[in-house]
Amino acid sequence: MDNAVHIIKIEALNHNVVRLMLERPAGYVFTAGQAIDFKLERPGLEDKVSAFTFTGLATDPHLELTIKCYPDHHGITEQVAALKAGDSVLISDPFDTVALKGPGVFIAGGTGVTPFIAVLRQLQVEGKLAGNALFHFNKTKVDAFLVDEFTAMLGRDFHGVLSQEDAPGFLHGAVNADFLRTHIHDFRQPFYTCGPEGFVLAVKNALVELGADSELIDVQF
Repeated sequence: MDNAVHIIKIEALNHNVVRLMLERPAGYVFTAGQAIDFKLERPGLEDKVSAFTFTGLATDPHLELTIKCYPDHHGITEQVAALKAGDSVLISDPFDTVALKGPGVFIAGGTGVTPFIAVLRQLQVEGKLAGNALFHFNKTKVDAFLVDEFTAMLGRDFHGVLSQEDAPGFLHGAVNADFLRTHIHDFRQPFYTCGPEGFVLAVKNALVELGADSELIDVQF
């Protein structure tokens, strides 16, 4: 079922990632890691649907989405960048979720980190962040976002990684077995990965090559 909600606030997190704060319908319930179908009632977009993951806490009075805007895709994400407070959008009931199997390593590419934002925030509220780590891959420093929050949550267990640039405070490298072998020393723990399909498959293949149990690798696209 589609729910019409108004935007409370929109803010930029970097040059192409925005945070949307939305009204929360009465009785609307979700859990950390769940996604929704998102629609805009705009000419030419009536049949367009994009799936986004909630990034706020399930107990927040509002709903939060973190979205990367692609101006060259000529679809929903292009229009998201032009939204403003008071505009109406359509969201579905929540579905899907990250299947937590215990403390582990989260490996995300770009806005593939969004399912993990809510999960890590929830673990923080519950006092269960110990033993978790996050590797967040982006191309360059300007593509990174929420670095301060991730660092505050995880300390040395947060690793911002840049694939196309060297910058202070970030690791540099590509997501492959050599990189993971260098920076992860226990492959018997759970792993959670999300991002573009090619990124996620590269992560999973590298982890299996390094001895990780495929049953302990949660994959999200």
